[in-house]
Amino acid sequence: MKSTPITLTEFYHRFPKADLHYHLLGGVRLETMLSFADKYQIALSELEAKAYYRAHQKETGIVKGGIEALTFLYQLMQEPSDYARVMREVAEDAHACGVKYIETFWNPSDTVLSYADVNTALADAIDNAYNELGIVIRLIPSINREKSPEDAVAMVNEMIDSPHPYVLGIGIDYKEHDAPVEKFWKAYRLAKLHGYKLTAHCSEFGLHWRNVETGIELIDVDRIDHGYTIIDNPALTQKYAQRGIPFTVIPSNTYYFKQWPSHQDWCQHHPIRAMAKAGINIIPCTDDWHIHNTTSANCYRVMVEDFGFDIGSLKQMMINSIEASWMPDETKQQWLAEWSHEFDALRANLLAEPTIAPDMKVCYRR
Repeated sequence: MKSTPITLTEFYHRFPKADLHYHLLGGVRLETMLSFADKYQIALSELEAKAYYRAHQKETGIVKGGIEALTFLYQLMQEPSDYARVMREVAEDAHACGVKYIETFWNPSDTVLSYADVNTALADAIDNAYNELGIVIRLIPSINREKSPEDAVAMVNEMIDSPHPYVLGIGIDYKEHDAPVEKFWKAYRLAKLHGYKLTAHCSEFGLHWRNVETGIELIDVDRIDHGYTIIDNPALTQKYAQRGIPFTVIPSNTYYFKQWPSHQDWCQHHPIRAMAKAGINIIPCTDDWHIHNTTSANCYRVMVEDFGFDIGSLKQMMINSIEASWMPDETKQQWLAEWSHEFDALRANLLAEPTIAPDMKVCYRR
């Protein structure tokens, strides 16, 4: 059978991907937010709802931001079925972009429901998504670092009291400025003692590289989420590149959009490029899909068309994502073989590979 040529846009959508940094409520569709408000008779106009989504910034004049949106959504979602609906829609959107595996954060301390009830609803929705779409999703309960370390320990105890095979580890998110990861060492130690994997949002909003160092050296995390200012310490960058520490990076990160006024400056100076050139193990992820107005396909498009990575680099990033996932080794080996074969077959059918200016090109090989 003759193969059908595909465009670069089709390639971005079709090659297999894993998203290891996906906030569940960041994937809530605008119409779903409005539906929840209507369901529980909470006053929320369409314009007010749009203020939480970057796609509507020109219309509303503001974007309240991912953290504000997540906090508000947790109050809107008052029944387990609400979480099941969101998980289903997340799976649908991701499947349409070629995503085969997601590890998604959610914040048990922010929900109005019990940990066990939400986790059960999410797990049932995960089973349905796998049966209907073939997508695999796993869960990372996440510490809200704006709350107390005792709240974090309580979250881990809830995980221990209501174990589930789909819950693979813990993370930490929200505003890092006054809450470095070491404040929550008790929760992390407790989770590790009970066999959970560890990750942490560190040095996200231009905050100091010491937060990355603390996460790795003191907390002993398995992955770093964001971590961009690591490049301000070349010796530490080299050390973690050699160790292969995975960094889940977000091409659409809002802090860096604000830092540089021009698109060209953003393209040339975003630390993701410097991290890759230094050999850091980077994995492109979406963070907050709908709230940040991105998709997994768009993340990889940005890596090529804005940051200058070649197509071969995308394959390496895909491999990185599998290896850094928290799935069993046997599954990872199967995916490495199957996904690589699928990637190569799609690449062979590309009408043309992108032409990248020499001053922008980044050939990423670990």
